[in-house]
Amino acid sequence: MSRGNSVLMTLIQIVVGTVITLAAGLVYFLIFNKFLWQLLINDRISHGFWVGLFLLFSIACSYGILIVGVTKGIQFVGEKFKHQIPFKPVCSGAFLGAPMIVGLVALLDIPWADIEPPANALLINIVLPLLQNISFILSLPVRVWTILHIPLVILYALAIPFGAIIGYRLASIEDPEVHTQET
Repeated sequence: MSRGNSVLMTLIQIVVGTVITLAAGLVYFLIFNKFLWQLLINDRISHGFWVGLFLLFSIACSYGILIVGVTKGIQFVGEKFKHQIPFKPVCSGAFLGAPMIVGLVALLDIPWADIEPPANALLINIVLPLLQNISFILSLPVRVWTILHIPLVILYALAIPFGAIIGYRLASIEDPEVHTQET
């Protein structure tokens, strides 16, 4: 595949994945929040265990189906460009896209000034500023995103298709051990 077609395919995959993510998110919000939680369950269940179990069920169903939907959408775009895309690496990448953004957003709120290591802990005094700089560099794209006042929901919607694309792009790199096992 030519470089121009590869770039076009990637851009279309990002758009299709984002549209599927936003549409599925809205549908699942309506199904689980409006129908299941507010209409069926409402105040009937007040015990923490059952609420947690239904919440886990809601998140697992919606996130799992969302990941498979985005994966199938990215595979569909690949087929239109006559490019076979394996299911497993795309699904794995899509599954890890949103938690990656959650981790990067969590790096924004670490109170580094409040962390006071003991005076005799030389290793901690060396490692702590290093960790602070690494977390700043890793979270820099999210910091820019929040400085521009762009809603984080858009970043979460983009994270799933980006993770899926990165998943299959990294899986396409030949691993010599896997190649020798297959033959």
